Amino acid sequence: MATEAELAPVRERLLGLIEEERIARVDIERPDQGVVAGLLALSDLCSTVSDVLDSLGIGGAVGASVLAPLRPAIRICGPAITIRYTAEGGSPAALLARGERARLAERDLYGIGRGGDVAVFDCHGFTGASVMGSLSARWARRLGIAGCVVDGAIRDVDSVLDVGVPVWSRGITPVSGKHRLRAVELNGPVALAGLTVEPGDLVLADVTGVCVVPRERAPDVLEHARAAEAAEREIEAAIDSGSTPAQIARELRPDRW
Repeated sequence: MATEAELAPVRERLLGLIEEERIARVDIERPDQGVVAGLLALSDLCSTVSDVLDSLGIGGAVGASVLAPLRPAIRICGPAITIRYTAEGGSPAALLARGERARLAERDLYGIGRGGDVAVFDCHGFTGASVMGSLSARWARRLGIAGCVVDGAIRDVDSVLDVGVPVWSRGITPVSGKHRLRAVELNGPVALAGLTVEPGDLVLADVTGVCVVPRERAPDVLEHARAAEAAEREIEAAIDSGSTPAQIARELRPDRW
């Protein structure tokens, strides 16, 4: 549980949507902003980083066929802040009739985050009800959240697009998650389509998918990604210049590209 010293500075940003004892932590280590900027400057962000993660024995990529971007030509890179959901149980109508409050809490997640963070939603891949819509996106924009990656469903697509916060999700539905899903923890470890995400890990996303880079490996991943991209530029130049296959193979083994 987050300490009083962690919670006190952010309480004015919270809406009281989740019990404070369910906030695992507020203060997290984040990668250097220079690393974030360096990764964002890569030409083929997630494809390049996915290859690097493979070469380092880390893995950590999910395709856009699983977690799809809401609109094309977008990319994000930032430290993860996390929320984990479970099924509420019972009938939504009965819960409403008893006056039970909804247990969606992503707006408090944004409140404990910082500008440039990426909100990661662990909904166990459930797409039958949404955990994010237009007002959530608007609150995320107000607090400077770089984007949202939802292993679950979202709603209000037209309005979310108008707000402009980049979003990736497993599904889209008009059905509300209120009284169907319950937030059980903020800023703890979560699963994202089979990948483990710790708060502070780097989450990268573009039109090809999503990558997760462990925070402590981020500088190493950037170094290898820059080298891989430089090698690819050499191959591109050789192809475009009309070099023979033998000449190109001397630059980089054909099975490597």
